[in-house]
Amino acid sequence: MDWEKLQNNNGGVDPATLLNSRLANALSTMGDAQYWEDSIAPSEIRSELEKVDPSHPNSTSVLLRGMKWLLASISKGRNVSDFFPVVVKLVQFPHSLEARKMVYMYLVQYADHDSTTRELSLLSINSFQKGLADQEPFIRALALRVLTSIRIPDVIQIQILGVQKCASDQSPYVRKCAVNALMKLYGRCLDNENSIQLLKDILQKLLKQDTSTMVITSGIITFSEMCPQELDLLHGCYRKLCHMLCDMDEWGQVMVLDVLSKYCRTYFCAPRGLGSAEAIDAERRVTNHIKSANNILTEMKDASGISTRVSAATLPERPPGRQIIKRRVVKKGFYSDEEDDSTDEEVVYTEPANIPPASNKAKDADDLEDDHLDSDHRLLLHSSLPLLKSRNSAVVLGVCSLHYYCGVASIKVRTALGKALVRIHHGRRELQYSVLNAIRCLVGECPSAFAPFLQDFFVRPDVDPSFTRLIKLDILTELTLDPNSINAVLKELSAYIRSQTDRDVVFCCAAIRAVARVMDMAPGLHD
Repeated sequence: MDWEKLQNNNGGVDPATLLNSRLANALSTMGDAQYWEDSIAPSEIRSELEKVDPSHPNSTSVLLRGMKWLLASISKGRNVSDFFPVVVKLVQFPHSLEARKMVYMYLVQYADHDSTTRELSLLSINSFQKGLADQEPFIRALALRVLTSIRIPDVIQIQILGVQKCASDQSPYVRKCAVNALMKLYGRCLDNENSIQLLKDILQKLLKQDTSTMVITSGIITFSEMCPQELDLLHGCYRKLCHMLCDMDEWGQVMVLDVLSKYCRTYFCAPRGLGSAEAIDAERRVTNHIKSANNILTEMKDASGISTRVSAATLPERPPGRQIIKRRVVKKGFYSDEEDDSTDEEVVYTEPANIPPASNKAKDADDLEDDHLDSDHRLLLHSSLPLLKSRNSAVVLGVCSLHYYCGVASIKVRTALGKALVRIHHGRRELQYSVLNAIRCLVGECPSAFAPFLQDFFVRPDVDPSFTRLIKLDILTELTLDPNSINAVLKELSAYIRSQTDRDVVFCCAAIRAVARVMDMAPGLHD
């Protein structure tokens, strides 16, 4: 190779130096998988870290190599706390931000490991306090995490001052770490009422004044850990929590919904009377139809003197107050809002007695049902409804729980709850069990919300586990609202009994009991 020509083409740079730099760049692109291997000896890393000079910028690569190996060892579950005396001296390494982050990550892991690391952390507390004033937000947050990890009562006041300083930081991430640090300090201040009150004041100020969803979410989680019964601390931020509910992350929404549900049940009055959905379901029960049919046939018998058996075939075609209407049969479950292959069928409709004719204001009935509620109570209920479309099942269950205990059972709300629960129950077996239990609780009071999704609750014996089959049977028996649903449910139950007699005796007996419950609800239609 013509070395002089190569040197001239590269601006006079030594070819060996250029070759080494290119080789180093090529090796750096190979990733850090080497640090997860056992080819590097711990003694080699220790000797390299002991030789690192914080004042010399050429020590950056050595420090990075050593810290990467330490963090990789931590991720593998290896105890490398014996490196703490060496690493804690490098906390103020000025030449590499990446190296400083790694040093703080290591210190956060082992600052409270044993008495030796606590003493060494205490000796370096001035360095951690300097880190709270660093220009990089991530360094300030890590410095606070290390500072508050030292479990020594003598420095508790210094730690509280550090939290106060970071609570007013410009970076939302630093303020979030300050809120999380309150939980660490709260358990160490149980004997000091003044310190506890100071921590509560910091938390209340952050919840009231901060506008970052990241900080507010962490604040509510901290509130649930510190003082979940002192709901009066939320008076100043209640409306802000309602407005920011949809902007929070999913697991933050779960915590906020739980806290706001407790707040609502504590400070607001319960809704009065039955909702429109509950009233309609009470009228739609099959027993009511049977009673009305019995009354009609009794009148016919008295007028003609002919004995008539109560059956669907002997009912008059068009008695007064009865009419044939068309209703749409939904063939899709959760996706029923989309265009599908739904068909129309003719059914006989009987107007319930003592109910006035529908007025022009019927479409606004749902909006007027909660007028008697407090405005802040309605704000929470309305702000939570969009979360029914969340992909997180815990969020949907939290919203359903909130409206079940604190809301009005209107047709609009209960229909939305039904669609959301049916959507999320097609998941993992454990999740399906929890959702089906919630549906079983709701379907007893408002079966019409789940009536369009009857087929979604049919049991699949070869797929559904045993702990969900029995719940589905309970749901199916509650959905027998009209002759069509009764026929469908009885057909399914008979199929379960025929096919599962030799396989699952418990399920087969439960299906027979379900048939008896259905027959008890509609004795006149199915003898």
